[in-house]
Amino acid sequence: MSSGNEGCSCINQTSILASLDNRDCTTANGLPGIYLTLGGSCVAYDYGSSACLQHDLIHDPICQGDPSTAVVRPWCFQSWCFVDANSCKKNSEEVIYKSSYFPPQYDIFYSYSTCNSTDYFTQSTDTLSVAGGVNITAAVPTFQHPMMNKQLPDGTILWTRTEDRKYYYDDTIPYGGIYIDYINSIVKLSDGDIQNVTFTHTSRASAKQHPRSSFTAAVRDVENGLVDMAVGPFWITGQRLKMTTFTVPLISDKTVLVIPKPGTKNDLVYEIQKVLEPFTYGLWGVAIAITIVASLLSVWFSDREMAANKRYGMQLKQSKKSTKRRKAVYFRLMLDAFLEKGMFFFSAGIEQDTGAMSAYVANLAAFLTQSGLETSVGSMKEVIDGNIPICGHPALEEEIRMKWPDGKWVFTSDGFEGMLEAYARGDCKVLAIGREDTIMDMNIIKRVCELDLVYTDVLVTENPIAFPINPQLASAFSYWMYLGEKTYGIDLDNAKQKFIEKNEIKPQCEVELSQLSGAEEVDDFTRVSSSNMFLPIMAFVACACIAVILQLVHESKRKKGLKSAIGRKSTLDLYGIKKSIVRDEKLDEDDWVMPRAKAMVRRQTLDNSDVDRICDFPGAHIPGDEFHENGAPQSFDGPKSILKGSIDDMVKANGNADEAVKEEDNNISHRIEELVESGVIEEVLDCFDFFQEMKKLKKDQ
Repeated sequence: MSSGNEGCSCINQTSILASLDNRDCTTANGLPGIYLTLGGSCVAYDYGSSACLQHDLIHDPICQGDPSTAVVRPWCFQSWCFVDANSCKKNSEEVIYKSSYFPPQYDIFYSYSTCNSTDYFTQSTDTLSVAGGVNITAAVPTFQHPMMNKQLPDGTILWTRTEDRKYYYDDTIPYGGIYIDYINSIVKLSDGDIQNVTFTHTSRASAKQHPRSSFTAAVRDVENGLVDMAVGPFWITGQRLKMTTFTVPLISDKTVLVIPKPGTKNDLVYEIQKVLEPFTYGLWGVAIAITIVASLLSVWFSDREMAANKRYGMQLKQSKKSTKRRKAVYFRLMLDAFLEKGMFFFSAGIEQDTGAMSAYVANLAAFLTQSGLETSVGSMKEVIDGNIPICGHPALEEEIRMKWPDGKWVFTSDGFEGMLEAYARGDCKVLAIGREDTIMDMNIIKRVCELDLVYTDVLVTENPIAFPINPQLASAFSYWMYLGEKTYGIDLDNAKQKFIEKNEIKPQCEVELSQLSGAEEVDDFTRVSSSNMFLPIMAFVACACIAVILQLVHESKRKKGLKSAIGRKSTLDLYGIKKSIVRDEKLDEDDWVMPRAKAMVRRQTLDNSDVDRICDFPGAHIPGDEFHENGAPQSFDGPKSILKGSIDDMVKANGNADEAVKEEDNNISHRIEELVESGVIEEVLDCFDFFQEMKKLKKDQ
């Protein structure tokens, strides 16, 4: 008689078997023993101990039947024994297994290979069956049509357990629905490994113990051994895991906010707000501040006096200039720059883009085409910060309070029906409802439609859905569920689709916020409408209108002979204080306007000597500068004025006055362009104005 191979020898476990509680029995030989399983074989205490023997053939009644009338399992004839797991793992290569006959706290291991036998027991479990041809009793916690229901012989479908209580406890009425069809598909797939699943009700005692959740009551029945499993959309929660095990998850259920159905926003205010959405309000403030600073800097950097000094190494004439520029001058120039940059930004110019415009435009289309719904809440943070009461399911109370401790929660009895009634009473303003658990429940959806509610995508919590089941059956049943999904396409989603197609179920109303009119999904090809661009268009128009109005005011003043500090052309005049055309006329610094009538009187006293005096300024005598006058090259080293020759020569005799004036205009225009480029703006304008006055005076004479 062998005691096992070296390094993995047989050990005596008689004392452990004898110590097991509530499993005592008497063997067929009259010896004291224990039950291997509940209602199973009774074996002696020395079962599997000390030596390599055919322990099943000796002790197990299953292996002691008449071979002529019953099939004896192959493992009955194989030798095996209990072994020490630590020694076998460390000192041998023998295959060992932990026995499932005994409680998990007992480390009882066995091995066939240490007795040089073939392990038909484990092989038969893998190849012949998983559940062993078991019959299962399953509790159905409630009616949730079309998930779980009963149908009377007259065709009446029972929707709720509360209204049809007498029928709920009547097991003669068969169950139906999506979950029942799914379980039957798994039974059919197992091909006899699961012989049958019988559906029944939960116990009244468990319902009394857990009045707030019929599902938790069903889990309690599994824990107490009244049923083998429970069928339905069961959340896996910490409380329920303490009671029993679960199968592999069917699906993950997202508990989301359910809110009052919002209206649609179509007004211009909303369209304007969408234009501002790509940037935060803080970033918009920064953008405006940068625009203002850039406008001020552009005034400073465009100072013509500094440009002339840098280019030609000379100072402009400082006579009659104030030591400090007027505030009105800087404001006027800053306004010019601000309007220019405003029109540039809102016209989407890219020639000066520094990255801000690209970033803005890149995100703008997504915001412009987003849905326009007046939702009361958009996130859990808004709900909690607003101290809004939330109705929640009592089965998730522990988990929800841990995740959202600051929420104003209202947990009612009677599951989702109780939550909806609490909302109808005004106990809460929004609800936290499991989408998977309710979206197919016609009774709940009907009530949701009546209360004008919609499901959002705001996640409250997420729980996997699975079946609570006896620990000894969990692995086997999960195996068939997994095999059905991965190999044969048998899963809950397919079962739902088949049921919907078979029964032609249609939605009672639109309960998804994302599917409401005005909340259509936006894709990459959604067009931007003119209303979406209302704010940029109006901003551009506003800047353009201000610029046009300023220019019109400026032109009006110029026609009246007045000087103007506004208008595009007037910008050039703002770089210096107005000079008096008549040098002996002393003007106050604040006198910006010389009436045209006074100028007409003064110009009649001017002569040729005034030409050189007024048009003699730095930049008018730049060595090397040449231009053609009357067909011959000229240089500024000769005459000392921008006006060549005497004013009297401007008007030619013999009827050629118009040709002379035209020729002189061309020469003066040429020289003025050169001086404008040099930066001597103020002096050029004074000289030009003087020349125009003298030309008119001579022509009139």
